[in-house]
Amino acid sequence: MEFCEPSYMLYSQPLATRFGTDLIGHIESGVWKRLDIAVAWVRASGMAHLEPSLIAFLKAGNEFGIVVGIDLDNTTKEGLESLLNLRAYGSVSVFVYHNEAGTIFHPKLYLFSDDKRGKLIVGSNNLTEAGLFRNTEAGLELEAPISDQRIVSARNALQTWRDTSLGLGHVLDDSFLGELVANGYVKDEAALRAATVARRKSAGKTGPGKKLFGSVAVTPPPRPTSAVTTVSTATKAKGATSAEKSGTSTITPTKAALSSSAGQVLLMRVRKARGTQVQIPLSVMRTPFFKGVTEVQSVVTKVKRGIHPTHPKGARASENPNTLKLEMPETAAMTDPVARFERTPSGIQYEVYDRATAKGQTIMQALERGRISKPPTTVITVPSSLASSTWWRFI
Repeated sequence: MEFCEPSYMLYSQPLATRFGTDLIGHIESGVWKRLDIAVAWVRASGMAHLEPSLIAFLKAGNEFGIVVGIDLDNTTKEGLESLLNLRAYGSVSVFVYHNEAGTIFHPKLYLFSDDKRGKLIVGSNNLTEAGLFRNTEAGLELEAPISDQRIVSARNALQTWRDTSLGLGHVLDDSFLGELVANGYVKDEAALRAATVARRKSAGKTGPGKKLFGSVAVTPPPRPTSAVTTVSTATKAKGATSAEKSGTSTITPTKAALSSSAGQVLLMRVRKARGTQVQIPLSVMRTPFFKGVTEVQSVVTKVKRGIHPTHPKGARASENPNTLKLEMPETAAMTDPVARFERTPSGIQYEVYDRATAKGQTIMQALERGRISKPPTTVITVPSSLASSTWWRFI
């Protein structure tokens, strides 16, 4: 598909975007032939979400290259191992970057490309579960012809970081990973978790006595149930391109695994029925997101509100409902409310904003992007009547 003008999109996580969900969507789109990434940190927690999609991407004959920083004890041995394990499935190049002078390798750059175009994302998301799904992050996505100077500049930057002539960039293989661990450049995740727990205990003794900020839970989506088969060191050293050569089983990601990154957050343009009552379509309530749920809690007021069935006029209460209703007092002065629901360990919490506000516009823009995407990811109850319909999308 040719296009004349570059297209742009801003990621705003976690309000209206899960960067990891969109990243997986791009990997699985079947459009791109190569993916290049440069990030400060990688951990097994982030790679667990991406591995099934990356395996399928590589087995389709595509290429993957990555440059990772190892500063500030945030990249882990297991994260780097996850990258090396991908070599068994296709064309993969892994570099680590470090400057002994003390400067930090800190870019977060994602570049998809084929022969004619590129999709460049520059932002703040690292390849960790928190960076992909939980943290407050932002990024700008640009899609343009492969000859566009911004795409060319990104490719040049990646090439610069892969340059080994000054000793800053280094090809990562099993041997060099062993050296990194032996010399204390990277640690395993268990050691880092223990250090984090100890640091938090110490901070609790000397930290502020009064909390001055709010607390809103942000949960990661479930990780894919399939795990990547660990490929033998001998096979990886030979640069094998398929797990069959090692005698280990390969992974064929299931649809459930590939879609598991979505479903923890629901964006919705809700319809007001009367007063402050909003309607939730039955099709939404029948999704796994609402399984077993009879109430939701307001993020602002912390009040729990029940979800109740409604029936056609004259119908008996025992008959199947045609929709469900939810009281949202916050919508009293709103003309066009949009809501964000998040499933947390303690239940579903919600926020609701008028469409004209900054947060409302951000959520509505995400719904609109889902409407025009191919395939669409936003569901509209009555597509022929956009203005009066309920819109909803999982991210």
